[in-house]
Amino acid sequence: MSKRGDSKSLAMDVYCRIRQGIFEGEIKPGTRLQPSVLSKQYSASTTVVREALILLSGDRLVTSSIGQGFSVPELDREDLSDLTLIRCHNETLALKLAIERGGVEWETELLATHHRLARTQRRTSDNQSHGNPEWFNAHRAFHSKLIEACGVPALIDICEKLAAETEIYRVASGSVSGSSARNVEQEHADILDAVLARDVGNACELLRRHYSATEEMLLSHWPKENEQPA
Repeated sequence: MSKRGDSKSLAMDVYCRIRQGIFEGEIKPGTRLQPSVLSKQYSASTTVVREALILLSGDRLVTSSIGQGFSVPELDREDLSDLTLIRCHNETLALKLAIERGGVEWETELLATHHRLARTQRRTSDNQSHGNPEWFNAHRAFHSKLIEACGVPALIDICEKLAAETEIYRVASGSVSGSSARNVEQEHADILDAVLARDVGNACELLRRHYSATEEMLLSHWPKENEQPA
């Protein structure tokens, strides 16, 4: 009897597909997620879809309420500021521990993830105002690897969920982030250099500035009439 195992596997597949759709901007903030509609789209039962949506709710990528069902959260400027604040606190702690505890194998893997990120174009070749999904994936992998060696699963889990929430804002910003004068590639390189030099103070400060700069960029372009970035 493998039906339960099959159900879990199907739910995880739908979970990954919806999550990727959110991260790639195909599923916009504020979108209602109806199990009956998604079950047809993903060729899965409504039960499987609901399991996937509950998992996404745990990641705070989806909200649910009685009478309203499931939806992708609306974007809110105060929420972005709060997310950035607590993300900086948690990730700098995780990075500090990772630098103190990480070994040569972690350094090697970190260099590899940064190399992939540095060699991946931020924009798609056919539309320079559109973010490249491969870059977003490489970017998440680099930041995830930075803190991996901290050795505290609960802290890593918190950091990953905060990163996922923040990613929605980055994707929704679209051409705003593309037109920024920031040298994001250099920011990543500087963080990497500080980590490899085992300079805890500088690495944590550079990471904090990196996230704060993204927040400032998005808030500076936030429309005044509606609470959604362009």
